[in-house]
Amino acid sequence: MIWNKEKDKYLTSLINNHGTKWKLIAEKMTEQFDEVFKNEQVRGRWRTELKYKKPEIDPKDKFGVKKVKDKKTGEEEVERLIEVSNIDEKDDDYILQAHGYDPSKWDIINHQFSMWNHYNKELTEPKTLYASKIKVAPKQKGVDWNRFISALENKEPLEPIEFTGKLTEENTYLEIPLFDLHFGISTLKHYKKTLQRTSALLDKSHLEVLFIIGQDLLHNDSFRGQTANGTQIDKVDMEKAWDEAEIFYKTLIDKALDKSLKVTVIYSKGNHDESMAWAFVKNLKNVYKKNTRITFDTKFKERKAHMLGLNFIGTTHGDKNRKNAASNFSVEFPELWARAKTREIHMGHLHRKRTTKQPLEITIDEKGVIVRELGTGNETDQYHEDNGFNMAHKEFEIFEYTETNKRCIYYV
Repeated sequence: MIWNKEKDKYLTSLINNHGTKWKLIAEKMTEQFDEVFKNEQVRGRWRTELKYKKPEIDPKDKFGVKKVKDKKTGEEEVERLIEVSNIDEKDDDYILQAHGYDPSKWDIINHQFSMWNHYNKELTEPKTLYASKIKVAPKQKGVDWNRFISALENKEPLEPIEFTGKLTEENTYLEIPLFDLHFGISTLKHYKKTLQRTSALLDKSHLEVLFIIGQDLLHNDSFRGQTANGTQIDKVDMEKAWDEAEIFYKTLIDKALDKSLKVTVIYSKGNHDESMAWAFVKNLKNVYKKNTRITFDTKFKERKAHMLGLNFIGTTHGDKNRKNAASNFSVEFPELWARAKTREIHMGHLHRKRTTKQPLEITIDEKGVIVRELGTGNETDQYHEDNGFNMAHKEFEIFEYTETNKRCIYYV
């Protein structure tokens, strides 16, 4: 005799209906399963395996349609039982329709599910059901992917900007690492003073101006309110965020091209917007492709390095392998590292400012490397507000170098 879930369930239902009339129960079990069941077998099964076992809840009873609506955001959360062959292979449109939503009007922002093998006496084989829970939001008004892509593809490159500056005997370099701008949460209006103060620094002519762009330039990496790894966060107007970020940086790049001899733009990955920010820098590269005095590094790499004169500037967001940053850079960029007179590594991510010298972490640090965690002047999002991460100083740092050393730091 081989017992299974179906037999156990039927035995339990007989006992619930007839009590412990073992002869009657054995007869009914024999009729149901076309096997011979004896009184001692059904009694023993009940007493040793089923009597003290918590009864299984029919998933149909547990997972009826449950719906919760957030009146403030318009988001809805729905839990229900659905039957599909393989839920992993179904696209968002299918899942939305299975839960009663029109895919043209709603977006999935979160989906969780668990699998059930459902038995009953009418079924010869178990049926696979999914307790599926989704959180949906109305499609963001004004988002038109076709228009968005078309706008990028059809954007005319700017005509070359002539150099009108005048270099002094003290040749200088300017690094502009404005990390964690989070456009979408922060606005162009919020950054008005930052833009004015940074632009004023570009009135002076430099041999080279280095822009490091990315590192959470945009708050979302999609139109669904998600980070690069799919974490659900505050959903922002991405078209507006992109447009304002473009105005911000084009204003500064135009000024740099006007007053300084050379401009370099480096894309640096962030954990919020690695794809969107990469596309943003690629877009800038297209906009300025007629300008021979500006170069772009759009490689999709975690760590980047650049030389301003004999000053080594390393950059990484800081969300990965933060403690070993100096070691990583010395190994990945040995030629630049060896040639440099000074070495700095600049990171963002934590929205705080901290400067640390690390003379003991690796041997070469004795020759002088500074790892800087740069602050930000952005507006506080809901996550940082809720967790109390809102007490850091709100400011950006811009670095000026001579050929062989750091000359000064500006706070904007």
